[in-house]
Amino acid sequence: MNRPRVRRDLLRGRRLWLCLALSLGMDIAVTHGLALATQAATAKECHRETPLPADVRLTAPGPEVPEAVAQFAGVWSGAWLDNGKEALCHTLVVEQVSANGIARVMVSWGTYADWEVRLPGFLRATGRIVDGELRFDIDGIKHAYRVADEALQGHFDDPDGTTGRASLSRVADLSQVGCGSSAGGLPPAPPVAGPRDRLTAAELLAADAGSGPVHNAYFMPVGQAAPARHPFTGTVTVQAATMSRAIRGCAGLAETFPGFAVALITQGEHLVPVVRDILHPPGTLILSPGQVWSEPGDGGMSRASFPFVVVNPYNNGTHNGLATFLYDDTRVSALRFQVVQETVPGHQFDGWGQAPMTYTPGPIADEAAVRAQFAAELQQHTPIRPRSALPVSTGTQWLEDFDGATAPDDVSASGLIVDGVIYLRGCETRYGPFPYCRHMRHGVFSVTKSLGAAVALLRLAQTYGDQVFDLKIKDYVTVTAAHDGWEGVTFAHALNMATGIGDLAPQREPNEVFADDMKPKMFQFMRAQTGKEKLDVSFSYGQYPWGPGEVLRYNGTHTFVLAAAMDSFLKRQAGPQAHLWDMVVAEVFQPIGIFQAPMMHTQEADGGRGIPILAYGLYPTIDDVAKLTTLLQHGGQHQGQQLLHPGKLAEALYKTDARGLPNNSVKNRFGEGRYQLSIWSAPYRAAAGCVFQILYMLGYGGNFVVLLPNGISAFRFADGDHYDVDSMVLAGEAIRPFPCPAGSDGALPPAR
Repeated sequence: MNRPRVRRDLLRGRRLWLCLALSLGMDIAVTHGLALATQAATAKECHRETPLPADVRLTAPGPEVPEAVAQFAGVWSGAWLDNGKEALCHTLVVEQVSANGIARVMVSWGTYADWEVRLPGFLRATGRIVDGELRFDIDGIKHAYRVADEALQGHFDDPDGTTGRASLSRVADLSQVGCGSSAGGLPPAPPVAGPRDRLTAAELLAADAGSGPVHNAYFMPVGQAAPARHPFTGTVTVQAATMSRAIRGCAGLAETFPGFAVALITQGEHLVPVVRDILHPPGTLILSPGQVWSEPGDGGMSRASFPFVVVNPYNNGTHNGLATFLYDDTRVSALRFQVVQETVPGHQFDGWGQAPMTYTPGPIADEAAVRAQFAAELQQHTPIRPRSALPVSTGTQWLEDFDGATAPDDVSASGLIVDGVIYLRGCETRYGPFPYCRHMRHGVFSVTKSLGAAVALLRLAQTYGDQVFDLKIKDYVTVTAAHDGWEGVTFAHALNMATGIGDLAPQREPNEVFADDMKPKMFQFMRAQTGKEKLDVSFSYGQYPWGPGEVLRYNGTHTFVLAAAMDSFLKRQAGPQAHLWDMVVAEVFQPIGIFQAPMMHTQEADGGRGIPILAYGLYPTIDDVAKLTTLLQHGGQHQGQQLLHPGKLAEALYKTDARGLPNNSVKNRFGEGRYQLSIWSAPYRAAAGCVFQILYMLGYGGNFVVLLPNGISAFRFADGDHYDVDSMVLAGEAIRPFPCPAGSDGALPPAR
């Protein structure tokens, strides 16, 4: 089975946009709004201002490569110009050139406040050398370079009319560029016997934010640790603070770490935030349970730490962090925090700082209920074991290659769920293992369509009957489209990505599955805040010449329209106070042991409950994924209770003759992939000879949840833009053979 093929140009566009346009600090694309001249008035030293990936490799041109092509090979450094001034540092590494003029290049940039380029970064592209000019596109922006007088003269042309100029000089040695990187090795871990030498009491009680991140183990007990000396019950108020940032040793421009207030309690050794949803305000943080203890050097105070997630208000990106502070019965130290891991393609950075914090001891509303729920959560944790403990005797190479082409640095967590146990490749970061791996939350992007939208519709079907799949969107949402294409669109059509609505590819064959996805209107949709604004963008698409249910055409806005329609339907059935995501959490998630399920919602002007986006926006833990995949593998039943409609779930899992719509972006020698009720599939011939549709959920960046026919599930949360599910399937089959159905002739059932 070949890896799923997703259009490379689409991914490059996504990467550039997410990297530079929707970061925590609202970074703006390098090329937009620039007024550039062609002459440099000053010489800017850029060699140590632009980051390089760890895997940069220079391949010397062979003798067959013409000089006109070979002259581009190597490392070039300079700057883009702003009104004659060298402004934005720019490195171009031409890693390899071939005799036919194809070039593999890496483009890197620094920071420049005047253009709001607040973080350094880099991208790779494939170029072509034609007529003495190296040319390549990044997100539709055309770059071109010519060698002139031992320099490389570069320019770009943006479709919006912006142009840019740069002059680069050759750098003799690759080691002369870049800023250094934590990739060269982990920072020192704490001394085993203590006392601690980083994040000391003196540092936390002062205004010292440190010079950079430390090993994650410093956020946990060090040396002769003992139980906490004090209970904690009350509210902490954290002031907004400066967060310094860097990428591979290259300094970025500082951003603001948002202030917040939250009630906390201790329960045994655990520190428990009372609110574990997206905090509003500021709407950019999720807190998770941590730990309390004491150390001899803390002057009689107790110590606490907890994990948190910085979330993007516009997309599903996550930056996982750690925080720590000292406390006693009446006071707290400052809050030291660092961010050294993420699930967001193209926007990796290290962040750190120290925020002033105050403590107001006092009783917590509904404290008994909070404690009871947390105790129940602890009792229902899914066991976690290292992947090396998997029960497999053959095929171990597939376990070693489980993550396929995804680099280890790009993997947040991956593993398999076998008979109720998570076998995990731990949560590694650039600064050591993440100590709260069970509580690490992952931005899974379009996996939300399956674990959010599909689960919601399956629950509605179980409660109100499977006819909800055939309800018309127009009967539950005010459709503002300038055409009648939505007249026959049902809830099922929207979940199937088969609405017949779209703009950019009106031909059936070859089917451009992603023609309308992650294009300008989708960016408008992400920027829109209220439900009405998002629906207006969703209904601004045109009508294709075919009707609903005929052609797979992927578009996340259609899932949001479905979410709005489902929420409207539920309110008609259960009353105006009913809320779709509350229903899913109360009636599906909590019964299987998931008590916290943060989900992105629209932000309404009146402060009211918004609509769950469901196209993206879920932040599951590995424990959540284990529980949800187990529910799906068991036909929607949990401890004898049917939570999801069994017939419609069987259809979604390709266990009926219904096979969804063909997906020509995934083809192999066994056939082509399909898409049905938010579940992707690809054909695979098992060792026993029969052919299965391998079912998977897929999210931007390389996030996968896979349901295998032997009852094993697999997951990989990553942001390396690799979409290789094959190795996960082979590992699952190595553990337990895929059983051929009785009487199987080795062929897939005919599609209906």
